[in-house]
Parts: sequence; structure tokens; C-alpha cells
Amino acid sequence: MTLEQLRYLVTLAEEGNFTRAAERVFLTQPALSVQIRRLEEELETRLFDRNKRPLEPTEIGRRVIAQARRVLEEAEKIKLMLGGGAELFQGLFRVGVIPTLAPYLLPRLLPQITRQWPQLKLSVREELTPSILQDLLEGRLDAGLIGTAEQMPGLERLPLFEERFIAYVACDHPLYSSPTLHPSEIPLEDTWILAEGHCFREQVLAVCRPGVARRRVEFQSGDLETLVHLVEEVGGITFLPEVALWTLPLPKWNHLRPLLPEVGRTVHLLLREGTLKRPVALALGEQVQAVFRSLPRGDRLG
Repeated sequence: MTLEQLRYLVTLAEEGNFTRAAERVFLTQPALSVQIRRLEEELETRLFDRNKRPLEPTEIGRRVIAQARRVLEEAEKIKLMLGGGAELFQGLFRVGVIPTLAPYLLPRLLPQITRQWPQLKLSVREELTPSILQDLLEGRLDAGLIGTAEQMPGLERLPLFEERFIAYVACDHPLYSSPTLHPSEIPLEDTWILAEGHCFREQVLAVCRPGVARRRVEFQSGDLETLVHLVEEVGGITFLPEVALWTLPLPKWNHLRPLLPEVGRTVHLLLREGTLKRPVALALGEQVQAVFRSLPRGDRLG
């Protein structure tokens, strides 16, 4: 088993296709197939299910690929030791961001990063928290931005900032006349929420008063902006994290109501323990904090 074979293995897993993977590693497709087959023979196991399209790793293959990524990362550390670490802010850095953060932070965050580290190639994916956790553990991501305090072996979690949840209330709703809302006042049956799988959904459900009636229309969205439009056109209430206020036109701030007592979440940076790219991840976290400090805040509401 060689480092080159492990690199071929990881590339094939990322591409899911022998032809594209071969192009990336500058081999012919038959030559790459031979290398993967030799590795499987040495390990005495099948690493890929070749009947799937795109190509998928077997269960044992996923574990081997995750370990191969760690081995390649450790090998890269040796080069960096000799080079003084200057190469850390070059090459590819992969980040996963939950959907209730991505539309608000990224438009301001990405230009700052590309200006500060022009040699860094940033790959950003909008994903739900479970996918971010899995991709971090298996080496498909270098960092993640999430809104829950996940604690998993092998992952380091660093708090970045705390933000409040703000209610967005329709003009014809009885609570619209209240300058502030107590969470126990807000009925679940009046509240538009995100679809299952979003951590923000569970956080909102924990805030609302349990429902005793059902809505005439049941709808669950994966997008906060859709929920805002539903409040405006259909009625009811939804919730927004403070980061979402940046994109909200000022006339719509009339619909916002702070919660007392305050309810919110802590946004965390996740990275693999011992990762080679930890300095890059920490620098990213500092930029996220700076962006959050610059955004319109819910404290303007009182």
C-alpha cells in the first residue's frame, strides 16, 4: 500500500467515476482501475460497489477512505514542517454551512476571505447539520458552521457568537400590537416552521406553546424567506435568527418583535481534531465573528 494508492482511492471516492478520477490524478482510466484493484486485493476486501452509478464505497470502503484521508493529511504535515507552514493558506479548504446561516453570512464573508488569502481555494456547501458532521468525520469537509452544540468524538467545537431569535408577526395577528412577546404567548398552530432536519426547526418548536388546534394549511419550508412571505400573505408568525435581519428590508422590521425572556442559539465552528488546516479554520472563525458584529442586530428593536 502506497500514499499514491491512497490518493487514488480518495479521489475516486470524491468523483464517483473512474474516468473523472483518472483525469484528476493524471492516469488513464484502465491504469487507475488497476491501482484500485491492487489495493482491494492487498486489503482482501471490496472498497467500491461497481454496480452503483455514481460509484459508491462499500461500508468497509467508507471507513478505509476516511482513514486514508487522515493518513494523507498526516503525510502533508511533514511537508509543512519543512516549509514553515506557509502553504496552509493555499489550496483547497472545504466548509459546510447550515441553511439558516449561509444566505446571510456568506455574501459578506467570502469577499473578505478571498481578499485576505488569495491563494486559498474555498469550497462551500450548504448542508444540514447531520451531513456536516458526517462529512467532517469522513474527511470530505475541513470545517463546519452549525447552530447547535454538537459533541462528537474526533471533532473540535468552538463557539463563535450568540444570537437571539426574533418573532416575525403578521399585521392582522393579535400579537402584532405587543412590543415584545413572551414565548409562552406564541401558539404553535399559528407558527410557520422549517422542514424536518433543520436544527432551527427544533429550536423553534421548543419556544412555542404546544398547539391545541391544527392550521388550515400545513406547510413546512426549507427556506426562511418563504416563511416570511407566508406570514405576510397568509398570516401567522415565524421566527428569524438575528443573522437573517441583514437581508430584511427596513419596512419589514415593523413585523419584528423581540422575545422576553430572550431565546436564541450559539453558532459554533466545527473541525476535526488534529486537522492540518486548523489555523485556516480558526482564521475563518475570526472572520465569521467580525461579520456578525457588523450585521444589523435585534437589539435595535429594544
